[in-house]
Amino acid sequence: MTRIAALVIVAMLTGCLGGQNTPATTHFVMTDLTPAVPVAGTAASEKSLVVAGAAEDTFYDAENLVFSREQGARAYYHFAAWTDRPSRRLASLVQYRLEARHRFASVSAITAGVNADVLVNVSIVEMYHDLAVTPAVARVQLIGEVVDWKSRTLLGRRSFAVALPVASADAKGAVDAVNRGVTAILDELVPWVEGVAAAR
Repeated sequence: MTRIAALVIVAMLTGCLGGQNTPATTHFVMTDLTPAVPVAGTAASEKSLVVAGAAEDTFYDAENLVFSREQGARAYYHFAAWTDRPSRRLASLVQYRLEARHRFASVSAITAGVNADVLVNVSIVEMYHDLAVTPAVARVQLIGEVVDWKSRTLLGRRSFAVALPVASADAKGAVDAVNRGVTAILDELVPWVEGVAAAR
């Protein structure tokens, strides 16, 4: 067998095996760490509600996790990703939390096409692993909007932000901190949504 033929076979085998030196991508699930439970002693509203998710900067709405090593710069982890787009997953988490609390007649995703009374928009302003500071933190900032869906009137708008320490300077540490951040924000955002919707 000639040297060239041997190299061709090695190249073909490497292609078939997918390159054994390339790390596999780990996919992480964005998680609400607070068990969603009904609110005791409160009457359910007759209003129906839909939830929509978005990102103010589409860079944060990719499946890849975002990190920063210097102020004003962002990059994606190569081998760490979310299982779903952050805005879509976040909207689902808000929906699940509101639904479980039984404060509305119904809670659905906006994609369900229901004729709702109230729309809740949840937008990601930033969500990333900040390695430009010591110690490193995970930064999560969201904006919540409550809209009267019948009249298209904005009832309330509020920003929620946290910066939580990261236990390890890697994607796993970032995900753990982001999950804690998302949970902390939902702890504030959900009662705020209920209060704004109830007031109108």
